[in-house]
Amino acid sequence: MRNGFFADCPLTRLSRDFDFFGSESTSADPALTAQLDQHAAAVRDSILADRVAVTRRSLTHYLQGFMDGCRERGWDSSSVEYDWETLRVLAICRMAKEYGFVR
Repeated sequence: MRNGFFADCPLTRLSRDFDFFGSESTSADPALTAQLDQHAAAVRDSILADRVAVTRRSLTHYLQGFMDGCRERGWDSSSVEYDWETLRVLAICRMAKEYGFVR
């Protein structure tokens, strides 16, 4: 196992949970892929704006803050469609894989 890889990391758990519907659908839908790219760019910009590199820790910190905000607003993703929050979480999960933070 790669040094710094934590099986209980929130990124790992969330990526595993979201992967079952995120990865297959994004490869088949160019519009969804474009939306995820835009969300990933916004996440990267937000992290970099704090003068912090995109690391497993900074992405996890962003994810935790984002999910806290979702809970405070009472977000519930029970819709069949991809809502804004779900797209953001999928983008974070995809970033975690692309950066090698999760498998």
